[in-house]
Amino acid sequence: MKFENIKAVFFDAADTLFYIKNGLGNTYAFPAKKYGINPSSDDLKKAFSTHFSSAPPLAFGNVTDGERKILEKKWWYDVVKNVYDDIGMFPDFDSYFEDLFEIFRTSAWKIFPDTIDTLSFLKNKNYKLIVVSNFDSRVYDVCRSLKIYDFFDDFVISSESGYAKPDTEIFQLALDRNGLQPFECVHIGDNYVNDYISPITLGLNAVFLDKDQKYINQQSVNRINDIIEIIQFL
Repeated sequence: MKFENIKAVFFDAADTLFYIKNGLGNTYAFPAKKYGINPSSDDLKKAFSTHFSSAPPLAFGNVTDGERKILEKKWWYDVVKNVYDDIGMFPDFDSYFEDLFEIFRTSAWKIFPDTIDTLSFLKNKNYKLIVVSNFDSRVYDVCRSLKIYDFFDDFVISSESGYAKPDTEIFQLALDRNGLQPFECVHIGDNYVNDYISPITLGLNAVFLDKDQKYINQQSVNRINDIIEIIQFL
């Protein structure tokens, strides 16, 4: 695998640049104790997987910034409420949700060990770095708290763009906003459909971040175990 004429590297955000440091189930369970309940982290993780995957796209077009923030929060409220409707609702859920929403603004996340080195190398080589992610506007706070915000030339996120991966329009918007052609870009992410199949469909180069090595024996898939491995192909 060798990419030529690359001018920009697109990155997914969660589970590519950073991850939930204590795991999703534990992070959801911790603030619940303040309200007198002790839900199972495994039950939370299972219910979340169900309701997150079945939720509508986290994408809101043609709204003001203020309206978008309300819609983002409502989207997450519905997901988390469905989770607790499954495992057991409790009276102080609204207060709990406010706490949880803020935890995921900053303190829930931890940067991968190779993220800074990768971004620093690419920036020093004058590649344009762009986040393309199904995320809400808290991504800016997350990246600032993790000291990686300034590496990026642009953020194209689903809640602002009105498009969510695997819809290729989110990639097209990133191309258009930055004056790029598909062949000049490579996208890196951890979701096979969203971050590999989708950008390739539009003509971008793509690399699947396969930390679980699910595709290790598939020679036709451009895959890496850690994002720093992208350096050897650019």
